[in-house]
Amino acid sequence: MQKSKNKQDTLAAINALVEIAYDQGFADGHGVGNQVGFVAGVMSLKAALACGLRHGSPECGKALESLKRIGIDE
Repeated sequence: MQKSKNKQDTLAAINALVEIAYDQGFADGHGVGNQVGFVAGVMSLKAALACGLRHGSPECGKALESLKRIGIDE
């Protein structure tokens, strides 16, 4: 009887740890996905901003300068 109770307690603890690990992994993956999506979105906008700047848009120039300030200037 005691062995069965110990097994149940151990399994309950393992399940709790697995749930915590899963939640942490999901949160980490969500954060990374947001960063990757942001960078990909900015990279796709850079060509449009450059084109707008070539056609005389000062707002596009300001936007490109902002990207350089935050370190996205590749």
